[in-house]
This record gives sequence, C-alpha cells and structure tokens, in this order.
Amino acid sequence: MKTQSLLRLLFALFSFALPVALQAKEKSPAHSGSIQFSCAVWEKLTYPELFYRDGKSYLPLEFFPGNRSQLYPLRDGNTLELYEHITAEDGAITYKLVGKAPLIAGARRMLFLVNPAPNAAGLPLRLYGVNDALDVFPPGTIRVINFSSAELQVKFADQASKLPRGGMSLVKSNVSENGGFIPFLIGDLKGAVLFETRLFSQATGRDMVFIGAPAKPGDRLLVKVLPQLIPPEPPQPAGSQPSSSP
Repeated sequence: MKTQSLLRLLFALFSFALPVALQAKEKSPAHSGSIQFSCAVWEKLTYPELFYRDGKSYLPLEFFPGNRSQLYPLRDGNTLELYEHITAEDGAITYKLVGKAPLIAGARRMLFLVNPAPNAAGLPLRLYGVNDALDVFPPGTIRVINFSSAELQVKFADQASKLPRGGMSLVKSNVSENGGFIPFLIGDLKGAVLFETRLFSQATGRDMVFIGAPAKPGDRLLVKVLPQLIPPEPPQPAGSQPSSSP
C-alpha cells in the first residue's frame, strides 16, 4: 500500500486514548495572560456543537477531523474547558462541561488533542495540551510523542533517539527548499523495526507524529501524523524589527 494511502487509512480507522499520567507531566498551577490555541480530533465527535469558556463567555469551536482547527483566543483562565449546550423545554440554555485540560505555564500558543473517553471515569472528552509556539516547535522539524507503554527508538533524517513512555522528541528534517520523502522508523530497544514509512517533509512544514500502543498484542503500533504548513513571514520594511514567534 502506498504511504499516503496508509496514512489516510490510519487517520480514518483508529483512535488511541491519551493516558492521564502523560497529561500530568505538563500540568501547571497557574497561567497568566492571553494565549492562542487550536484543537485536533482524529474522527468526528458525537456532539453537534462544542463551546469553550473564556471568562463568562461561551464561544463556538469548529473541528476538522485529521487536521488542526483554526487558532482561537483564550484571554481568561488557567484551563481550557469545553462545553456542550443544552436547551431546556422552556427554551433556557445551559452549558455542561464535557472536557478540560490545564494550560502550560509560559506557553502563548497551544495545541489540544481531543479524544472521546466513553469508558473512562470523569468527563466524556479527554484533552491533552502541548506547547505549540513556533520557537518551541519550528518549521522544518517533526515532533514525536510516545503514547505507547514501551520505551522506543525512533530514527528520522539519519538521526536516532530513544523515546521513553510519555517522552517527546524534536528532530530537524534538514530537507531542501523543495522538500522530500524521508524514511521514518520506530524500533524497540533490541533493534527490531516495529514500524517503517516515509514522511514528506518540507522547510515550511512541521509534523507531529503520535505513537500509540497496538490495539491488541501482536498488532502493529498505532501511528498518526498531524501535518501543518507554516506560511513564510511577510518581508519586513527596512529598519523594522522582525516579529517574535507566538
């Protein structure tokens, strides 16, 4: 099966739960100032509409399965809270909390992965947030996150690194301006290859790779790719200072 067809199939057919233990690693007790955030879902959610709370306002969100949402502002609060709205028989509208996650201290731009958690205790949606600022995750790189239960080794662009459970790595693709396909391998600590494909990388793009445990013993690792193209900054007028990354 061709690589692109395989990735589309992976996007369409599977979703892995995000361990609560991983979320705890990026929790922060406080966050000050406004941020921008986007959300990503792997498949269409069962809610006809979802809203996020910003202070006393409930604002609508729009999701695109397999892709990032647009950037939304969040000016008030230390957490991202998602709500569904319920209309009573008398026409009164109330909002019910369905998912939440803390903001990361110092982050000014975040990405939240949103997954259904139908069998878990607590809220029906599970959120996992990462710092998504361009100075932390710049164009021309891939970021790999290990949601599996095992320590792994990943190799991309001739760079190999160990990736513990819950670990995250950032690798430069070093591709030309035109981009190209680069081998991407996942193996165990004994050197056995568990997953292999080729990722198309380009200087203006950044890709997130999520590794999940097999659906059942003996199956392949579950791997998803969330790509993004970053438009180049417009030319700066003479004498002006370049803008800093959010």
